[in-house]
Amino acid sequence: MKKKSLFVLFVGLLMCGCQMKEIINEYNVVPLPVTMNEQQGRFYLNSDVPIVVNASKEVKDIASNLSTTVFDISGIKLKLSDELHKNVPTILFDSIPGMEKEAYKLSVTPKLITVTASSPNGFYYGLQTLYQLMPIDVYGKERARNAEWSVPCVEIEDAPAFKYRGAMLDPCRHFASVDYVKKFIDVLAAHKMNTFHWHLTDDQGWRIEIKKYPKLTEIGSQRSETMVDYFYTHYPFKYDGKPHGGFYTQEEIKDVVAYAQSKYITVIPEIELPGHALAAIASYPELSCTPDSTYEVCKLWGVFDQVFCPTDTFFQFMEGVMDEVVELFPSAYIHIGGDECPKTAWEQCAHCQKLIRELGLKDDVTPNAIDGRKHTKEEKLQSYIVSRAEKYLNSKGRNIIGWDEILEGGLAPNATVMSWRGVEGGMTAAKAGHDAIMTPNPYAYLDHYQEEPEIAPVTIGGYNTLKKTYSYNPVPADADSLVKQHIIGVQANCWSEYMPTEKNRDYQIFPRLIAIAETGWTPMDKKNFASFCSRMVEDFQRLKMLGVEPCLNFYDVNINTRSTQDGVLNVELETFYPDAQIYYTTDGSEPSVNANLYAQPFPLEGTYDLKTAAFVDGKQIGKVTHKQLYKNLITGKKYEITPEPRGMKGDILGENDVLGADTVTLGLTNGKRGNNASSTPWVGIRPDKNDKVTFIAEFDRANINKIRFGTLYNAAGGILPVSKAVVYVSASDNKFVKVAEKEFTYDIKENTFRGFDEEIEFPTQDAVKVKIEFTSGGKIRNGIDCYSPHDKSEVPSMLALDEIEIY
Repeated sequence: MKKKSLFVLFVGLLMCGCQMKEIINEYNVVPLPVTMNEQQGRFYLNSDVPIVVNASKEVKDIASNLSTTVFDISGIKLKLSDELHKNVPTILFDSIPGMEKEAYKLSVTPKLITVTASSPNGFYYGLQTLYQLMPIDVYGKERARNAEWSVPCVEIEDAPAFKYRGAMLDPCRHFASVDYVKKFIDVLAAHKMNTFHWHLTDDQGWRIEIKKYPKLTEIGSQRSETMVDYFYTHYPFKYDGKPHGGFYTQEEIKDVVAYAQSKYITVIPEIELPGHALAAIASYPELSCTPDSTYEVCKLWGVFDQVFCPTDTFFQFMEGVMDEVVELFPSAYIHIGGDECPKTAWEQCAHCQKLIRELGLKDDVTPNAIDGRKHTKEEKLQSYIVSRAEKYLNSKGRNIIGWDEILEGGLAPNATVMSWRGVEGGMTAAKAGHDAIMTPNPYAYLDHYQEEPEIAPVTIGGYNTLKKTYSYNPVPADADSLVKQHIIGVQANCWSEYMPTEKNRDYQIFPRLIAIAETGWTPMDKKNFASFCSRMVEDFQRLKMLGVEPCLNFYDVNINTRSTQDGVLNVELETFYPDAQIYYTTDGSEPSVNANLYAQPFPLEGTYDLKTAAFVDGKQIGKVTHKQLYKNLITGKKYEITPEPRGMKGDILGENDVLGADTVTLGLTNGKRGNNASSTPWVGIRPDKNDKVTFIAEFDRANINKIRFGTLYNAAGGILPVSKAVVYVSASDNKFVKVAEKEFTYDIKENTFRGFDEEIEFPTQDAVKVKIEFTSGGKIRNGIDCYSPHDKSEVPSMLALDEIEIY
């Protein structure tokens, strides 16, 4: 369902008779312009329409792109002309001084299309908007036969909210072809993003040719095999047995950089240091703190102790690599990483400790003035390394960007901080007068689930829907002027551990990347999710034309539950597709237009085998979504649980407490049971010193005789299932009587991820409260049951529960 203008134009008599043809003006521009005033009428393209350019040669090249694109797709030849002709419908590119670099104006009347800007960047973005007002065929690669080549009349004034609007692509974990990279850039350009952050080095692969250090690609670009499934699913880890590799030659990099430049996109390379260095160390072990050791390119995901050692050899290596990098990338910034650098190797390294003493580095005794934390001398050593990298790059006329860990131990003087661990790092940097780019986990992390884990490919976890991504505001409403000045942009991050194919990449990245694009361009007070969804209907068609295969959850129905303050658990159904009707069944039958029509949240009143789908004009538009829901005496009720849950909170409706979290059910009484697909719906609790977790729930007086709960086995994640449960009931306020006790054993043949449903039955009891005391499954053996590179001790296991039911 497209957004439709109120203006409807009836044009032309059809050749066969007097029937009128209706053409509806549509304005599905993404990202949304600052101002867009819809007008009556249309401008019709034909081969008599000239393109007049009153601007520089570079702008003439942009106009020529319009002519070439329209001719290739429609056969209409728009000829460039040097002067305006009266009474001839014309497309005019008109340069005027004084506008912001990326600002433009677009005016469309029946006789004249005018693109106005002060710089080529603005003209380019004006052209992207013009393309979006044309038939979607303009994005295709084949001649369009039946398109209506006209443009709706409109007046647009537009400029970006942020000067940095980027997306990061990670080809290190899984390699991305040059063709894919160019397609990615195409999508960025079409949505007015201006920065492509290319993550080129990591533990799992070195992807950039450095001629001075050929082993980086001879050895560092290839790994022997790759782990399979989610990291915390198996231990020992399982591998696919398939070598994986690839790198970009310097000629390929020059080609990509030039391709991006033609679309007004800056390519910023990332060369990781001092951590995430295993691929480089495998190539040149002398870069490590233990140069006599043998290393291999990592086949696991994660964070590893093998990091660069700050010797003269390393700094010469860093400078040699950067010498070639700055020749390949003309960007003002070079990204040096700086994240997730363990200090273990430096703590045990005689050279590092000697250097720390020579530099006079000491552990903080009072909190650091910038971030309010006490930093160790090893963290300050990292700051020394980052500062040396910055100083060298400054000597080459470049500045650095780093992840927010570069704040540790003192920020390099001219560095820009990329805030990924939430928003705190960016806010801290901005308050200290440093530029910051907001790319926080979870909003901007596109490797999280965006639909139910049970039906989605394996991801890194989390739950981050299109709606949640769109809700992000990079600058808090209460931010002071210094913060507003220094938060310069927003970026989406596309980490590829769980994107083994380019099809997986498309599925994970899109359409959420488009939500980030609108956040970077459109003022926050102009953003509106319903409007965005309306315009996205056509944008999905553009993505298809661009060769993208996005996640299509947009066309489906998401099933949620939410408890009222009165303890009534309602079922909530939602589709992002505008004006779609939702039909559902509760008995497992397939939904159709003859099923229940969803109008508003409805109470869960039994055990529902719920199936639902979205329909437009009586036709199903997406897939059927399916979930079992369970009503019992404490469904939707508040409860107490001690100790407090940590990490795994269990209710994806809350989406990490962003979009109206359900503070009542917290995952344990929300009618939804855990599954074997992901830890997302489970509630994790660290038992007390007696290995116990206590759950207490109150309900209306009833006779009860059964308790049911779900418990998870995931030793690789430090989780063992319940070994014993004791049930107490109270017929008055707090006088509990023990009514049942049961021990549990499990048929587990391999270390994997598996949920179990358990029941305890007992003689019927009159009760208003139930207390359940769960005993953990015992201890986890570090390095035996789960991955632990240092600690080989036994530690108490976690418990993971979902759902707890009383009947």
